[in-house]
Amino acid sequence: MTRWFRVYDDLIDDPKVQRLDPSLFKALINLWCLASANHGVLPPIDEIAFKLRMKPEKAQRVLTELRAAGLIDDDEMGARPHNWDARQFISDGSTSRVKRFRERHRNVSPAVSGTTPETETETETETESKTPSQGSMNSTDEAPARVPPTNGRAA
Repeated sequence: MTRWFRVYDDLIDDPKVQRLDPSLFKALINLWCLASANHGVLPPIDEIAFKLRMKPEKAQRVLTELRAAGLIDDDEMGARPHNWDARQFISDGSTSRVKRFRERHRNVSPAVSGTTPETETETETETESKTPSQGSMNSTDEAPARVPPTNGRAA
């Protein structure tokens, strides 16, 4: 299952993040993806190294630099992005909300109208009167000739 996580728009003004070297910024975003996939905890260093496509020694240096910048914390659960739980809510799941919505709308029938619904077919004259910007002409069709107005004014 593909997961998603929140990135707040105030990130653009966060000096801890914006002062990072571009390679550390990229690593931080990828570590957030890993944390999201692992319930807010970073996996073991060998898995981090594999996912970031780097050697374990380099992955450890990246984590050390991000810890020094205050962007990775360690607690009883392990290494985690700073303030992860406060920014990532469990209630973000939409599955139950979507299920309730679909249940409410499952047996709803459309109102019956006294007018005949429009069909998707076009009459021959409607098709012929369309210009290239209005309809189904392809690049090999010729544009229809302009017919001058009958009131003597130019079009």
